[in-house]
Amino acid sequence: MKDLTLINGIEISDEKEDLICYSYDASYSKGSLPELIAWPKNTEEIVRIVKWATNKGLKIVPRGAGTGMAGGAIPINSRSIIVSLEKMREILEVNTKNFTTTLQPGVINGELQKELTIYELFYPPDPASLDYCTIGGNVATNAGGPRAIKYGVTRNYVLELETVLSTGGVFTLGGKTFKRVTGYEIKELFIGSEGTLGIISKVTLRVLPQPEEVITLLVSFDSIESAGDAVPKIIGSGIIPRTLEFLDSSCLQLVETNYELGLPSASEAMLLVELDGEVNSLKRQGEKIVDIVRKYKGETQVATDYYSRENLWKARRSISPCILKMKDKEKINIDIAVPIDNLSTILKKLNKLSIESKIPIICFGHAGDGNIHVNILINKGNEEEKKQGFEIVKKIFEFTVSIGGVISGEHGIGITKKPYIDIQLDRKHIELMQAIKRVFDPKGIMNPGKIF
Repeated sequence: MKDLTLINGIEISDEKEDLICYSYDASYSKGSLPELIAWPKNTEEIVRIVKWATNKGLKIVPRGAGTGMAGGAIPINSRSIIVSLEKMREILEVNTKNFTTTLQPGVINGELQKELTIYELFYPPDPASLDYCTIGGNVATNAGGPRAIKYGVTRNYVLELETVLSTGGVFTLGGKTFKRVTGYEIKELFIGSEGTLGIISKVTLRVLPQPEEVITLLVSFDSIESAGDAVPKIIGSGIIPRTLEFLDSSCLQLVETNYELGLPSASEAMLLVELDGEVNSLKRQGEKIVDIVRKYKGETQVATDYYSRENLWKARRSISPCILKMKDKEKINIDIAVPIDNLSTILKKLNKLSIESKIPIICFGHAGDGNIHVNILINKGNEEEKKQGFEIVKKIFEFTVSIGGVISGEHGIGITKKPYIDIQLDRKHIELMQAIKRVFDPKGIMNPGKIF
């Protein structure tokens, strides 16, 4: 790489080993080898990189920790530079009076969670990859997580963003007040934009006081339908759980085989229900849930101490790693979301597709908000089965949309779901999005080829 004058002093690499590593993300989609990788440490360095790349005619691919499941952080053009924000990991401020925190985009979600406990605060969005994913990446994909049912997703906590556009201009969007009605809220466009509008260089988030107490319930069912039907009944009773997670029988068996956590692996489905709040109120809510699920033949276990709860959450967060241990299988991983009154409907459909195709489909996810992670397992090297797997993906998306759902609840579109976006959006919607992108990125150099 010649003429690095404008970016002297910034950590960069064109070593082939680095280029190969950064041509992948957690979706395992293969991208093109970029020309260069840059690791800025601050906003000023991002600006210099962007101006240099623009001058050289390079495409710019912003990247956090590469934990995305849709291929949104990999280059699809070899004339690209990856701008990795993973080394911008400073928590700049925790304001305990305004209940906000300001930080660089490379801060790991789980590290922020730990830091906030010092101040008896917490940040609700908690993706399963919280020990690895970055806040900047969370903002770029509008990440959710188990606690979304009660507390919402990343969008609900972003107050202010500092962004660098393709011109090298720096803009601060939003503000540090919780309410703000001053013209168009441009900040909202950047949340979930997957790096296609600009690079997020600083984030201010709203945080909350820690709840007084947390209890976790494990409810096992003898049918998928019963588990699905119980979810709207729990919420309809006036109880909004902190989390309401779903695991099918395949998940239970897989995790129990690997970790022996004492899960009810003979059950067809399990709900992981977590409540938080005032102690006496939690006791009443827990008893009410036990009564509700009993009507669906659900059997309940209660975990009240920290270690029991962590054991259950280890089960939930171990599913994807357990799938990856299956050396003879590769997975096609998608996430869908449906209205919760159709949760049972989509679960039955997924089970039917698995039986008809004779291809295992493992399901788990955030039952409380209808967001299900679907893993289609195919034999490695079997191209015919792989083709069949993608045909199943299309059927799932078409059925999901037909019952009022969406083809992505939290993973985003990236490149893996781009071929299916017209199932969800008509041409006018896509053209409007493309027009918005041209306003912020007239030369089309910011993460091109993603979403549409």
